[in-house]
Amino acid sequence: MVNIDKTVLIVEDSLTVKYQVRLLLQQIGLTLLDAGGEIGLFNQVEQYGKLVDLIIMDLTLKNEDGFDLIKKLRANPRYSSIPIVILTEHADVSKVITARQLGVEGYIRKPIIRDDFLKKIKETLQLTHI
Repeated sequence: MVNIDKTVLIVEDSLTVKYQVRLLLQQIGLTLLDAGGEIGLFNQVEQYGKLVDLIIMDLTLKNEDGFDLIKKLRANPRYSSIPIVILTEHADVSKVITARQLGVEGYIRKPIIRDDFLKKIKETLQLTHI
């Protein structure tokens, strides 16, 4: 496995999903950080003084709404350009439209389908050589 100097931050409350995402990202050499919710998101987004390269965001969190977190990220010039991929079981048209209006780069439905997930992550991070 090649180690790629890219860091992905996941905002997801399901331990099972986080574990699955970690395994998939490790397969292609990416580092995964875990943010529990809003506080963890903003604390982790600059882990080691380096902005993360991608945020994977669940929309339905226990204490926060994923869209609200995305709006806060997009409103802050320091974080506004970080790519965001939504990972959710809710893929109705209105949510997809809202995600696009907020500048979200991708939308992945749960349950995770390995090849589709990795393809979207590689596209978003522009990892064409893997």
